[in-house]
Amino acid sequence: MNLRLLASGAAIVVAGVIAYGIYQLMPMGKPLVRSEVIGELNGPPFASSSRVSLQRFGERQLLIGQRLVTAKDLPGLEKAPLLDAQVPALNARPQNPWQLADTRNLIYGGQGTGVFELLGSISGDTGVSLIGSPQGRTLYLITGTPRSPGPASEGDPPAAWETLRSDDLGKTWAYDPAAVLGAPLQYTVFLTQDRVIALERHDAGQRLLVSEDGARHWSATLLNEQVWPDAQAFDRAFQEKAGKDGSQLAYDWSLYPLDDKRAVGWSWRTRISLNAAEKNEVLETRRFEVAFQNGASPAFRITPNVPPVPAPAPDARYTRDEPVFETSGSAVYELDKGDRTWRQRSVSPTVQGKPSWIGDAWFSRNAWVIKTYADHLFSFNEYTKTYFTTRDQGKTWRPFQIPQDVETGLLGMDASGEALLSLAERDGKTVIRRYPLD
Repeated sequence: MNLRLLASGAAIVVAGVIAYGIYQLMPMGKPLVRSEVIGELNGPPFASSSRVSLQRFGERQLLIGQRLVTAKDLPGLEKAPLLDAQVPALNARPQNPWQLADTRNLIYGGQGTGVFELLGSISGDTGVSLIGSPQGRTLYLITGTPRSPGPASEGDPPAAWETLRSDDLGKTWAYDPAAVLGAPLQYTVFLTQDRVIALERHDAGQRLLVSEDGARHWSATLLNEQVWPDAQAFDRAFQEKAGKDGSQLAYDWSLYPLDDKRAVGWSWRTRISLNAAEKNEVLETRRFEVAFQNGASPAFRITPNVPPVPAPAPDARYTRDEPVFETSGSAVYELDKGDRTWRQRSVSPTVQGKPSWIGDAWFSRNAWVIKTYADHLFSFNEYTKTYFTTRDQGKTWRPFQIPQDVETGLLGMDASGEALLSLAERDGKTVIRRYPLD
């Protein structure tokens, strides 16, 4: 009798555990079902696997993505300039245009009418990126082709990639051999039409780069000496003590624009453990504020021992006059440009009773959207994925679901902040669908 009761109790427990695991796997929120087509690409479609970038400059919108093309795509491509011809390194490549089979980057532009016209295309497996001066008065299309280094008499300028320039919001492009942009520069921002800032990892250490002539010439300041003048002594003492177990020190950096004359950044010194079971430890975070002035070296103000800060993505892009949000773990932070501090605005909600962390996030004036992940009982390296939106800056969150095809083509939020935009294919063309969040 006791054995039967024990077996019965065990079966109830197992059934309860399985039921709870299944409950955790159930998606939260209602699916986004309402949608409307609000745009169409007048030209070759993007590849379904292409990651497409949408950037706005006033009423002008630019879409950049990729497509593997063959000779049958040439009639559609030739409606707009083949920009390879303007870049010497690309134009010199021997190829038969009628047997073309390569990955091309397509640049489309629209002005709110719903029709996106092909503005040009350029080859390159690694993709292209776009940087604009304030209000998009000048746009720079940075190719994936490294530029040949200049003569030794130029000193030690940053490395550059071949670049095209547009002064009419992308309608026409021209090769710009003087612009020095692209990898390995990080967080490049135009503070004015001519003043540009960036970070660069250099053999001598982290450098702050400043240009006062529209990225033609750069001056460099070694940030390690400004922010971490004690680094050499600290590193030596670390190796003599804590570093005996093989752990290492690492220094990470961020940089954000404040206005046309100022920027702020953070650097944090981290102990990197070789033990996979042990977490890395941030030992100290320091803030550096920079003021720029024509004809003079940047002025620095260093503040040690500030609270830990969120880390930006390596390919993050910032603009001078837009608010700055970052996420770290489950928290959403906003940069207070007035007092140069990060303020935690919200945390992601629990998912079926489990804490979540944020994967991707999109922010607008009217709404925020986050994509979260959470453990569940049957995880096995798989996590519950849930989307949430908020209209009160993270005080309350509402879960929702989006179909897989919508997620694959997701562009982010529309200009109003009221809906998500996603690419789709219809009758052989790429279209843009709008999914209201309500």
